[in-house]
Amino acid sequence: MPNRKAGVHYLMADKRRASRSRHDSVPEFYDAAGRRVAEAVRLVDVSATGARIATTANLAKGASVRGRMRLLKEGVVEFGGRILWMKEKENFNLYGIEFNWIR
Repeated sequence: MPNRKAGVHYLMADKRRASRSRHDSVPEFYDAAGRRVAEAVRLVDVSATGARIATTANLAKGASVRGRMRLLKEGVVEFGGRILWMKEKENFNLYGIEFNWIR
């Protein structure tokens, strides 16, 4: 990576509250009413404070969500949180989730 871009990358990374780990797994994902999200959900990356997911589902910014995911070191983890942001892609949406709780 060129130095000029590396500097920008490090500045952006410094704003994060926790480091992210890339994942390519399929978590169970539920809406606020406890209904499983029918569309496929893929875990893109995860940190101690949140996760990024890709899905064809339409989720509202600020919506409460909960789910379960399998992490290599921790095993099955349950979480609750809210949708912080959404970015539309051609065939799916990316969402940022802020965790409220993890167990």
